[in-house]
Amino acid sequence: MRSALLVAIVFGTMTLLQGGEVVLTSPDHARTFSYGEMIWRQLYLDPTNHELAARITFSNLPYAGNGEPRVDEPFDFRFPGTHVDLATRTIFVCARHGRQITVAQFQGNPTNGWVDLAPGAKIYLLKESGHVTAVLTATNEPRPGIRWIQMDDNCSLQNLLAGLWRDTRGGLR
Repeated sequence: MRSALLVAIVFGTMTLLQGGEVVLTSPDHARTFSYGEMIWRQLYLDPTNHELAARITFSNLPYAGNGEPRVDEPFDFRFPGTHVDLATRTIFVCARHGRQITVAQFQGNPTNGWVDLAPGAKIYLLKESGHVTAVLTATNEPRPGIRWIQMDDNCSLQNLLAGLWRDTRGGLR
């Protein structure tokens, strides 16, 4: 897991030097099930500080059953440094040289609509023995693939099969 985080940081640093990508690590961390999975996610604008935030629900669903009841745990991750432009219905980050990079967009009415990641943004959920860190990356260029990526440090058969399924079917978008 540490090597995956190191690769993400090195990649983020290289692209930051080019001025084309931003990497925001949430100061919020969560402690959840080591072998659980993300079952729900939502972006929203935090009403107190007007920053982008993500609510992620993790569950022990993969191993809940006869002797183990299902438990769902929601956590919030804030992304400081994001700004809102209600006129353009976007949430952005100021990159190098004052360049704005859109990380999310309002869909519907900004007061009661929803927020989606921009085409160039992705959120990585890095899980190490149940300790979760959320990292938002964004560029102004569209990026293919899934937008919400959960990276676990365990190599269980379930995680390997889930990764294969996600790669072949496109996973959560």
